[in-house]
Amino acid sequence: MKNQIRKSGFYIPFTLYFLLFLIAGFVAYKWLNSNLREDADAFSDIFRLLLTIALAFAGVLVVLALASVLISFFYFTWNRKKGNVVFKISADHKAGELQHKQTVRLFMKPVIKPLFGFIKLRLQYDQSYFSDKFSLLENSSRKFFNNTLEGTYHWPLPQIKEYHVQKAILYFEDVFQFFSIAVDLPANSHFFTQPSGRKMNDLNVAPRKTEETNTRIEELRKVEGEYLNYKNFEGNDDVRRIVWKIYAKNKELVVRIPEIMDPYASHIYLYATFFTTFNVNGNGAAEVPFLNYFKVFTWTVYQDLVKRGFDVRFIPDHEKQAPNVADEQQAVKYRISTSKWQTNNELRTYCKTSDASVVVIHSMSDPQQVQEILERHGRDISFVFVKLTDSLKSQNPLAWVQWLFVQHEKDDIEKYRIGWNISPLRARVRQNERVIEEIIGKYQNAVVS
Repeated sequence: MKNQIRKSGFYIPFTLYFLLFLIAGFVAYKWLNSNLREDADAFSDIFRLLLTIALAFAGVLVVLALASVLISFFYFTWNRKKGNVVFKISADHKAGELQHKQTVRLFMKPVIKPLFGFIKLRLQYDQSYFSDKFSLLENSSRKFFNNTLEGTYHWPLPQIKEYHVQKAILYFEDVFQFFSIAVDLPANSHFFTQPSGRKMNDLNVAPRKTEETNTRIEELRKVEGEYLNYKNFEGNDDVRRIVWKIYAKNKELVVRIPEIMDPYASHIYLYATFFTTFNVNGNGAAEVPFLNYFKVFTWTVYQDLVKRGFDVRFIPDHEKQAPNVADEQQAVKYRISTSKWQTNNELRTYCKTSDASVVVIHSMSDPQQVQEILERHGRDISFVFVKLTDSLKSQNPLAWVQWLFVQHEKDDIEKYRIGWNISPLRARVRQNERVIEEIIGKYQNAVVS
């Protein structure tokens, strides 16, 4: 009900300024008339005449303002009815990085502004959410008369994720902003907000996956044999490697393939698990600041490894296909940005320990699975542990992510913090965090962030 009333308010054809103008004009007119003396004299007559002229002049200005809005509105709706309207929305990632916000670029044609007036927009995204009403940052060289609207909008979106725009609401407003006539315009666009980088401690890491044999490593790497590490017995095989259990069951002679030592490893395989052992659905702190915080650190690890000259392969734990882009880093950004907390793909099944060089875990990971991998591969795999509760620290709470810019930043973080402090999940996550930190602290190749 509340949302319906709010949406209906988007289409009111006049603004609060117009109401205030009417009330102020009426009060002023009544007050000035009441102060005039009843007996007729030259001063009173002249003052009444001036008051009438002022009122008529104001009325003419209001009529002209409304007429300019209606002309622009009917011109646009006529072209829309004929199918001539072109409307495009695209993301400008480079501009967004400079502004620390998501930058969208909009193009619309044909459309004309009201005389000395404005064209503003509001975007509907993810089915039920609306942006604030905004004006585009247009090219300064725009001609006085132009039927094309093109510019950018630096959109303060709260989450690092993929957004889908379903509709734009176009507002035609006069120079006084008394009238605001709205018209819907269907849209079908999607873009994703990107995580920013931040400083972190250096990782002690080396390639473990061999895709090319042009990079030699300092320490020989164990490589398992072929399928299931077994093969059929041949005449020159050592009989001591026969697996008698399989022979007793299937009457087949098979032998174990011994591990070999590979001096080559060309790629860093980076794993970041979004698996959680907790039910976080509906928990605002877990779904927004915690998730953003983990995505920022995951991207930071990837970016740090790339800058150090490694060939890095990011292995996502979800099946969503990245868009076709020439830039591999942009594809990785997309995979990280569109990741969500999940309860299906566990760390032990997701992480291929024979290939992994770096594994990024968090406060809601399963401590038992973390310990299992560390006990077996703690010398070979570097772990990065992200303490999610640090995202709600009171000192400079938004320094860790450049995308979490909303109109009242401190109030929103405080809202998440208050909600988290009274959440029944808080004590369990903090206990889980302490357990994982204790496990991680025993290994030299682990970093706590």
